[in-house]
Amino acid sequence: MKKTSLTLVVFTLMNFVVTMTSLVFNGILDKVAITLNVSIANSGLLNSMYAYGAAFGVPITLILFRKIERTRMLKLMLFITILTTFALVFAQKFEQLLIVRLAMGISANSYGVLAISKVISISNKERQGRSMSFLIMGSSLSMVIGIPLARILTTLFDWRLIFWILNIIMIISLIYFMIYLPYEKISTKLDLKKELKFLKEGKTLSIIIYTFIMFLGYSALYTYVTPYLLLLFPSLEDMMGIILVIMGVASFIGNWIGGQAYDRIGFSKSMLIGAALQLVLTILIIVFQPLKWLSLICITLWVMSSWFAGLQPNTGIAQVTENKSSFIISINGSALQLGGAIGSSLAALVIPISGIQNLVYIAILSNLVITLLQIISNLKNT
Repeated sequence: MKKTSLTLVVFTLMNFVVTMTSLVFNGILDKVAITLNVSIANSGLLNSMYAYGAAFGVPITLILFRKIERTRMLKLMLFITILTTFALVFAQKFEQLLIVRLAMGISANSYGVLAISKVISISNKERQGRSMSFLIMGSSLSMVIGIPLARILTTLFDWRLIFWILNIIMIISLIYFMIYLPYEKISTKLDLKKELKFLKEGKTLSIIIYTFIMFLGYSALYTYVTPYLLLLFPSLEDMMGIILVIMGVASFIGNWIGGQAYDRIGFSKSMLIGAALQLVLTILIIVFQPLKWLSLICITLWVMSSWFAGLQPNTGIAQVTENKSSFIISINGSALQLGGAIGSSLAALVIPISGIQNLVYIAILSNLVITLLQIISNLKNT
């Protein structure tokens, strides 16, 4: 039991690292843009390329390496992520960074999909929601500690130092997995006909569509949340580190409440509650946009509701497939990353046309769609 608990802690720590590799640029886009001599909109492409790699590369990777045992595959993807992080640190040109981010998106999220499946497999069924909440807590901690700390570090050191630190954690985690994580009889071998049957089920398809649309809207606004706030309220510059910490705490609380809700009322109802809360809060963000503190409160609560909702499809997809399909879990992960990539890319197009302050309308439309989608899905499955 102690070994299982320690293993879950290591998985959570690695989830912190994977989330940091994905989101760290969000809090330092303005700093990175200056260092690389590119616009803020273009620097956002570092996130987009990562997300595109995750969206398209993960399912392909699982197909290509389908004969490799699942735990061995997990360790291999972590090792490749370590190599891509070294490549990122030593890359000198913006174009090189984009290519490295694409590769990192593939390897880090292939690891992430296998990690979800592994955590579900070592957890008791009645505690799967809380185990997933604990796993995703690593992502929350990246927002509470990692991203604000990254912004502070970039005022003192080059932003590449952040990736040196992340790589050290990954190397230590890989050593732990090599020693203490046993191999399974389960491989990543795919029977596509059997896998596609899952997609024909209404619940599975609904979860994947929900994931895609939700993270499209979330990424469009959250990727540029720092420059968004600084444009509207320049006086927040000196407080931005604290604000990012507060948003991180909000994500932590939202994730924790989401895990409790999953175990008590199920993922379907929780997805609907999360979607409705996001919709209401994005509308309030528009209403209070001229007012600094009310605007900031609404954005913080919106982040909390997003993390409440975000846990549900990640855990729900494992439940509806009885944790028998890493491929379908990867499809849901791809929907998340593709939604995020399209959302941030769409935002990069909207900013020069109508201004960064209008990104919230993308989030409103996204939240409206997933609310209606989940209402229909719940009615069909009652």
